[in-house]
Amino acid sequence: MRVPYEVRYRRGVHLPALDLWIDARNGRELAVVSHAHGDHIARHRRALCTEATRRVLALRTGSGSRRRRAVAEEPPRPGLAYGEELELRDAVLSLHPAGHVLGSSQVLVRHRGVRVLYSGDIKLRDGRTAEPLEHVECDVLVVEATFGRPEYRFPPTDHVARAICDFCLDSVASGVTPVLYAYSLGKGQEVLSHLADAGLPVVLCGSLFTVTEIYRAMGVDLPEAERGGDTLPRDAVVICPPHLRGKPWVRRITPQRTAYISGWAVENGTACRLGCDAAFALSDHADFDELIRYVERSAAQQVYTLFGFAEDLARQLRRRGIHAEPLAASRQLELGLA
Repeated sequence: MRVPYEVRYRRGVHLPALDLWIDARNGRELAVVSHAHGDHIARHRRALCTEATRRVLALRTGSGSRRRRAVAEEPPRPGLAYGEELELRDAVLSLHPAGHVLGSSQVLVRHRGVRVLYSGDIKLRDGRTAEPLEHVECDVLVVEATFGRPEYRFPPTDHVARAICDFCLDSVASGVTPVLYAYSLGKGQEVLSHLADAGLPVVLCGSLFTVTEIYRAMGVDLPEAERGGDTLPRDAVVICPPHLRGKPWVRRITPQRTAYISGWAVENGTACRLGCDAAFALSDHADFDELIRYVERSAAQQVYTLFGFAEDLARQLRRRGIHAEPLAASRQLELGLA
């Protein structure tokens, strides 16, 4: 039975009955931010998020940012704790671990007897650097569908991590510097954690190093790593985000072997298409099977799919007897974020 509760999407999820925005891409007076990846943030007057997300958000939208001010911000407030209940008009809002990156949240809104849950980006597999996902039951679910097709099934994480370590060890043994492309928030820290098993020194580009220091400050135990400079330690592994491919600092690393680390690596030919020597399917998103399991465990009576393969996932859910439809026109997420 479909639950009558209006949910819209317009550069952000919007609950009109509360005038509440979630992951809005334009600055708002009040918005909930599920996590601090660039495709989920803007400069808001007041942002509701966890403390870890608040710290990265401040880094990415602070006074030194090139982003233009959309609205004047209020002084920073401490982030919300998971499970903490916040009253908003006649509703109650709470944040719950999403398993995606440190501080990432599912957003639960209880309003007029209806439980509305926004998944944000989620991951059900165990990770080393993010809080494990908490399953939350709801009536209406908005779920991100990044890998919402059956062909996107990820290999076991320990197998992928071992392959990344082997790639680095083989490169160093050949006198070549391994350069791993991994996003600065979440993926880079997860890769760094697994590289402890290789026992090699690690160098991080500036942005990744700064976010990693926030992880350490929030209590995440990570191996030591140096901030990238003009010279590299002997036998070092370099980790930097994909957008630095071809930039002068990376080009100066010679000789080098490159690897792209993303869930999209399950697609044949990913390394060749991206001009890398290898690609490894380590993702901080849920794969297809995890998305199905997540939706089923939510017990939602109405499901809206969003982003990625929204139409495909909605179709798969309907085949399983779940009332599902895309919330907005499907759009593919930027390749580097998965």
